[in-house]
Amino acid sequence: MNPEGNIELYRLLKEWDPLGLEAEDFDYDAEIYDSMEVLHRTGDAESASRGIQQVFLHSFETEIPLEKIRPTAEKGLEIVELYKAP
Repeated sequence: MNPEGNIELYRLLKEWDPLGLEAEDFDYDAEIYDSMEVLHRTGDAESASRGIQQVFLHSFETEIPLEKIRPTAEKGLEIVELYKAP
């Protein structure tokens, strides 16, 4: 994937606040990069959603419902597909 795609993917995940931790001094950078990796290596929304769920479960010991993850995973997979290297 080209750099523009990675930037778009990062922006998508940066705007997503699945745990409602909107504090200005808090960010999900590690989880964003781990979620980007999940989106790059999976090809379907179900697998991507489960992978992202595991990222947050590992970091925060909180299980985010798959239905809360799926829309973001689907958008992320669209970005990956759109910017896929030829």
